[in-house]
Amino acid sequence: MFNDNTAIALCSVTLLLFFVGGITGLLNNPYYLGFVVIIYLLIIVNIFINKQPEVKENETIENDV
Repeated sequence: MFNDNTAIALCSVTLLLFFVGGITGLLNNPYYLGFVVIIYLLIIVNIFINKQPEVKENETIENDV
């Protein structure tokens, strides 16, 4: 879904939005809070979608030899 650089950028934006929203009181606004939650959920979904396939130990040993 997102590559590593995009995911890091989205995490930074989400952290900044939480920080600014908490200081200014914008987290009381349902539209602002909804926007922040949607970005947060996209990041969480991205973590589960981009899992690397597991490699068995036998396959790595055979490939290294």
